[in-house]
Amino acid sequence: MNIIGISAYHHDSAAAYIKDRYIHSASHEERFSRVKYDNRFPERTLRWMRQQQEPVDTVVFYEHRNFKDRQSIKRDIKKSLPGKYTIEFVEHHDSHAMSAILTTDWEECAVMVVDSVGGKYATSLGIYKDRKITWLKRFEYPNSLGLFYSTITRFLGFTPLMDEEKVMSAAAYGDSKWVSYAKEKLIRTEFGNYDILEDLRRGIGTGPLDWDIAASAQSILQECLLNLAAWLQKETGLYKLAYSGGVALNCVANTHLSQFSNFNDIAIQPAAGDAGCALGAAALIERPLWEGPFLGYEDSLYQNPEEIAFKILQNEIVPVINGRAEFGPRALGNRSLLCLPTEVNISKLNNIKKRVNDNWRPYAPICLDSVAEDFFNIYQPSYDMLFIAYTETDKFKTHDDTARLQLVNNKSNSFLTNILQHTTSKGEPILINTSLNAKGKPIVNSVEDFRNEVKLF
Repeated sequence: MNIIGISAYHHDSAAAYIKDRYIHSASHEERFSRVKYDNRFPERTLRWMRQQQEPVDTVVFYEHRNFKDRQSIKRDIKKSLPGKYTIEFVEHHDSHAMSAILTTDWEECAVMVVDSVGGKYATSLGIYKDRKITWLKRFEYPNSLGLFYSTITRFLGFTPLMDEEKVMSAAAYGDSKWVSYAKEKLIRTEFGNYDILEDLRRGIGTGPLDWDIAASAQSILQECLLNLAAWLQKETGLYKLAYSGGVALNCVANTHLSQFSNFNDIAIQPAAGDAGCALGAAALIERPLWEGPFLGYEDSLYQNPEEIAFKILQNEIVPVINGRAEFGPRALGNRSLLCLPTEVNISKLNNIKKRVNDNWRPYAPICLDSVAEDFFNIYQPSYDMLFIAYTETDKFKTHDDTARLQLVNNKSNSFLTNILQHTTSKGEPILINTSLNAKGKPIVNSVEDFRNEVKLF
């Protein structure tokens, strides 16, 4: 069975193609349009997929819409995908949920979806069993943790639905001294529940970046998520959690859940936001085998891993384009800039990425999983930059001894493993991996994008 899944019109459009339970391809529309967070119908992505696919049996849109919207969406689909097939519309949070479930081999698990809004819901708690998702408790928009965090994002002078990770990073510099005030005025949380006390749809104004407000928002988010997860674990009696939605990209909160909830294993899709819903929607029709996030456009600079390692050891910053692009917002080694974690290189990276006002943001380390525990305390191993680790090693220092660590092995990325094996053998086991893109642009899709957009030095 050949299935196309589509997410569009809200945030970060994408399409995914499943062929006979194999994930053939998936990509964000922004990678082809070169418009960051492009929310338009993913016609360019579908054009690329048409070159690979056989006739489609089913096209699935990632959320229900009213009749008028459905007719418009069907016209857009027919325009981009000629042929005869059925078109189905599924529930937004079901798409999110399945996008996390499909990354596992679990037949039963608890399910948590937390985002700004999906249909009329903002948070859904449930169970996956007998190939069916059953929701046990749901919170309707605008009673939304995603909206709460986006409101703080705007209040701190950032762009909501784009810069939430900057708030997460800023939180590490502050003290959570505004928690009591926020709980009195904005949000109440308790076991299995939360309530937004003010309508945040118009925001609460804007102001300058304040480390303590960021820290307070992060602390409240973590408390709310832990209360929800604890209730869900007690209610279901299960110890595995499939977690998705835009909020699930907050790797600090994810690690808090891993440390303090009773769930032994938490599965999160690398494209946990709305883009991942394209894949989740298709998987609701037929669950595929998950083999990893490298599902996008294929291109290469035809680099030799040993030569890359040599340049890195010479303190160079090396661009890497190798094979298929990552599905998700984070570069995992196939569209990356790699270098040693030195102050000189961090300064160079800030220049390349034009980080003028936010050069305080840390860069993420990568390390072979075989040696990672020599340098990091790891609560949940992550090969997709979805959790943080703790470290006090002199080989990689941050202001708060935390890092969004990407573990690497031959199964997750053999090319990156080869590079790290060479640098590790020379006494440099930890590298910086940051996305290969110009400021304001998506991660590069192709060699041509790299040559047109990225100015290294």
